[in-house]
Amino acid sequence: LSVSNGGLLEGVNGDNTHRGEEDDSDNEIHNEGEENDDVSVLTAANYNDNGEDNDVGVLGHQSKFLTTSMMLRLFSAGVKHPEEGMRVVYVDGAWDMFHCGHVDFLEEASKRGDYLIVGIHGDSVVNKRRGGNLPLMNLHERVLSVLGCKYMNDVLIDAPMEVTPDMIASLRITEVVHGTESDDSSNDFSFDDRYRFPKEMGIFTTIQSPSKFKLQNIVSRMQKKQVEFQRKIDRKKAAEREWFDNKYQNGNNKNNNGTGK
Repeated sequence: LSVSNGGLLEGVNGDNTHRGEEDDSDNEIHNEGEENDDVSVLTAANYNDNGEDNDVGVLGHQSKFLTTSMMLRLFSAGVKHPEEGMRVVYVDGAWDMFHCGHVDFLEEASKRGDYLIVGIHGDSVVNKRRGGNLPLMNLHERVLSVLGCKYMNDVLIDAPMEVTPDMIASLRITEVVHGTESDDSSNDFSFDDRYRFPKEMGIFTTIQSPSKFKLQNIVSRMQKKQVEFQRKIDRKKAAEREWFDNKYQNGNNKNNNGTGK
């Protein structure tokens, strides 16, 4: 498992396996000219295995992913306006490291209406709630991730944390839905304030999240793989050192014996 310079997680898959995991032959590490930084995406996680907030450093480098208008048009090619009389459902969140838990929830939410709008909070809003260096994926990246999900019909970019009456009227929202699982580890903005108006209007619903998979699961997998990978590197280094010592020590002994004769 690794983290690219842009902050994207690579090598995380559903069965927690790695192609070529048993083969040490190509696992060379080249760190010339790089500083040895003790803060890594794997060791400075804000979450521990129990999902509790450790409040330790940053989780990783936030993505510097570049988004063009052409890319947005390509990803939103199938997006259409809701037709008159459609039941419009709204959900919001960070959707950082868009994963199977998100997909399962959006599928469940989409069943409650005819048109699903997914609100995506801005980077500063997410960072205020989660701290560290979250979100790992910037707003544009998270927008493209959600646009690639077949269960959504449209996205609200840089959605406000509070769902207001003006917003409900403008988007013609029939129901606001929230799940029982969340990656948030902070309650700076209370749940009641966030959905106060939808609750007063009687259009707010909490549904059971079909999956408990969250960002902390990805972090836990990475931490486990880091330990395994480090052991593999240590074994390889020890084997290389042993080979090097045997080769040149034996060579020096032969030379010394030859000189003695």
